Amino acid sequence: VPDYSKIIKNARENRKLSQKDLAFKINEKESVIHRLETESMSPSYTLAKKLEKALEIKIIDKISEVEIPKLDTDSKNLTIGDIIKIKKK
Repeated sequence: VPDYSKIIKNARENRKLSQKDLAFKINEKESVIHRLETESMSPSYTLAKKLEKALEIKIIDKISEVEIPKLDTDSKNLTIGDIIKIKKK
């Protein structure tokens, strides 16, 4: 979500939590919370999930499903070139 920093800060402030309190609640450093709120860093997926749970917010966009071609599992001679071709599709 593009506005993740505002969402995190507003949710934290609405719960009357300091950055230190939130950091303790999700087992992170206070500096991590500060960097998130100032957009100095983006949250990893794991960190975003912890924040969503602790603050009851939604900051992870759903990723649309991507069709992944099925590999021929009978082939024992799969090369890196085959993998690159699959990835480019």
